[in-house]
Amino acid sequence: MAQSIKNVMAMGAGGLFGTHVFAALQKEGCFNLTVLSRRSSKSKFPSDVTVIHIDDDYPSDQLVEAFKGQDALVSTIPGRPYSVHLRMIDAAIEAGVKRFIPSEYGNNTCSAAAELVPLYGDKAKVLDYLREKEHTGLSWTAIHAGQFFDWGLDDGWLDYHLKDNRAVVYDSGDTRWSTTTIGTAALAVARVLVNAASTKNRPIFVASFTVSQRQVLEALEKATGAKWDVATMTSAEAIKKAKEMDNADYSEGLKLLILMLMYADDVDRGANFEKDALLCNETLGLPVEDLAEVVQRVVKNFKV
Repeated sequence: MAQSIKNVMAMGAGGLFGTHVFAALQKEGCFNLTVLSRRSSKSKFPSDVTVIHIDDDYPSDQLVEAFKGQDALVSTIPGRPYSVHLRMIDAAIEAGVKRFIPSEYGNNTCSAAAELVPLYGDKAKVLDYLREKEHTGLSWTAIHAGQFFDWGLDDGWLDYHLKDNRAVVYDSGDTRWSTTTIGTAALAVARVLVNAASTKNRPIFVASFTVSQRQVLEALEKATGAKWDVATMTSAEAIKKAKEMDNADYSEGLKLLILMLMYADDVDRGANFEKDALLCNETLGLPVEDLAEVVQRVVKNFKV
C-alpha cells in the first residue's frame, strides 16, 4: 500500500516529549514535516523546517488555516484544558485532515483511571469526541505508552531518587505496570503514521517492558552497587495525601495520583498492557528492550 500519510504537522514539538517525537518523525524520512508553534514560544527548529506561528490561545480560524494541506496532526501539547483539543479536532475536520493523534501517550484512559485522575477523564473526553467525529472522515489513533521510564527514573517522577539512592514503595510493590522509554514511545508515534491503515480509529498500546516496583528497585540496586533506602506507603494513604495537595498539571498531587494508577494493589486501573494482551510493539516494529540494560544506562548518564 502506498504511503497515505505524507504531510505531518507536529504541535508541541519543542516540549519534553515533542522534541523526541519530532526527531522520530524526521528519522523515518518519509514525511513532509511542519511545526505549529505559539507566538510566545522560544523553541527553535532547523532552518529547513516550516514553522507556522499562531496566537497563544489557538484561535479556530488560525488553526483551520494552519491545518490546510496536512494529512496528519500530532499533538504533544498539555492535555488541559481539553477544550483546546476539541477546538483542534473541529479545525482539523474543516481543513480536511486525515488523521489526528491526540495528546495521550500515558496510561490507559479506562474508566477506573479517569475516575481517579481528572486529567485522564479529560483525555477520555477527547477520545470520545474523536469517535463521534469519525463520520466526517477524520480518523484518529490514541497511543498509550504508560509513563516514560528512563525520563521518570532520571527525574524522580516514578519515586526512585538516584541522587540519594532512595525510593518509595507503595502497597506490596509487586503489582506489574507497563512502561516505555521516551525514545521508543516517540518511535511508536512515527510508526503509527507509517502504518496508517492498521492503526486507524483505535487505541495503540506499547511498552518497553512490564515490571513491578520491586523489580525496578532490584535493578537499581544492582546498577548502583548500593542498598537503597526504601520507605513504604499504602495506596490509600497516597491517594488521601494526593487529594489534599494541588492537582494542577506537573504538581506533586497529580504525580501521586498517576502513580496510583500503576502501583496500587487493590484496583486494576488498566496499567498492565501485557496482562490485557493489548501490546502492539511487534506490529509497529519497535525494539526489544531489557529492564536491566535501560536502568544501567540511566544510572550511568545520571547527573546530580
